[in-house]
Amino acid sequence: MRRLLIVLLVAACGRGALPEDVDAGGSAGDAGAGADAGGTVDAGGPDASVSLPDAGIDAGEVDAGVVVDAGAPDAGGRDAGGSVDAGQVPWDGGLLPPPPLPMYAGTCPTLVHSPLAAMARNTNFMSGGDAREFLLLVPPNYTPTKRYPVVFGFHWLNASANSVVRDAQVESAVAQYEFIAVLPENLETGGRKAYQFDWPFVEAGAFATKEQGFFDDLLACVNQQFSVDPARVHVFGASAGGLWAAYLSTTTTVNRVASVLSISGGLGQETLSGLWRTDFMPQQNKFPALVVWGGATDFFILNFDLASRRYRDALRADRHFVAQCVHSGGHGVPPFTAPPDGGTRFPMFWEFFRDHPFGLPPNTSPYQGRGLPPSFPSVCSIAP
Repeated sequence: MRRLLIVLLVAACGRGALPEDVDAGGSAGDAGAGADAGGTVDAGGPDASVSLPDAGIDAGEVDAGVVVDAGAPDAGGRDAGGSVDAGQVPWDGGLLPPPPLPMYAGTCPTLVHSPLAAMARNTNFMSGGDAREFLLLVPPNYTPTKRYPVVFGFHWLNASANSVVRDAQVESAVAQYEFIAVLPENLETGGRKAYQFDWPFVEAGAFATKEQGFFDDLLACVNQQFSVDPARVHVFGASAGGLWAAYLSTTTTVNRVASVLSISGGLGQETLSGLWRTDFMPQQNKFPALVVWGGATDFFILNFDLASRRYRDALRADRHFVAQCVHSGGHGVPPFTAPPDGGTRFPMFWEFFRDHPFGLPPNTSPYQGRGLPPSFPSVCSIAP
């Protein structure tokens, strides 16, 4: 079915091959943000209503605290990310406490980190039996006496973590907004991509479980070696990475996530043959989301306009607060101008994370009373 799906998608778009452009700064190819395929087909999260074989994910045992051993990092066994108990006693102005962060079974390697991407690459990080790579950026004024948000960012099709650093100006964002950025690279085996579209929303099943485990292992080791705020773990992705971020938000992984940013991602579906579609299942954790896309022309292999609108509407139906930015740039880097004060590009992204910690009540945001901050362009609004 997977091969048939890929053939149908390529045929539907009149493309003989996906774009490839080597990124000299990373270990993966980079199609560039403007030509980003995102090109990804989403077979749905493990909790989604899909009929593909092996679409279910074994959540494993619920993480009851920091003493929980998720299993050997090469064994593939994971905890469930800690479920949200609606009966928990609110804290910090009415917020529910976040679940404990995961544990890395074994000894975490000493993580390479820097405010600069060129000095922040980690290699041979073992997770699920694979040697993985990622960038780990920390604020230049990092101090262990302060707790820092952690922001995971997933790259687009045929791109790399360096692509995200470049196009999202992550270095300056980390310095200005003082968060720790974790930017994973897609898995490669034998010099080839392990997943057709960089992140395994088509493959699902055990492949998705492996990537969820990578997320948990990264978070566990970052938490072990840095001062992390467990109420401020955030996720974003663009195109293929945006589809993967949305996929993760249908799984137990989102039980630890404070808020989600989807940039030209969302809940995809294959409309030519109807072989698959991603459906969002209700979540206990009513995380706020910012959904950004390029309007009716946001299309590359997949209809990202439809995928983004479906994601927004599904979240709203499940009582999540959603802000949206619908620009006219199609499937590319959002054409938002840099702030006049010379700050980092896309301040609205990082401010959204800053303003939405874990545990807000359903359909709740500080923006509801005062409106979106001035950093948000006029194309942005609170979703009805």
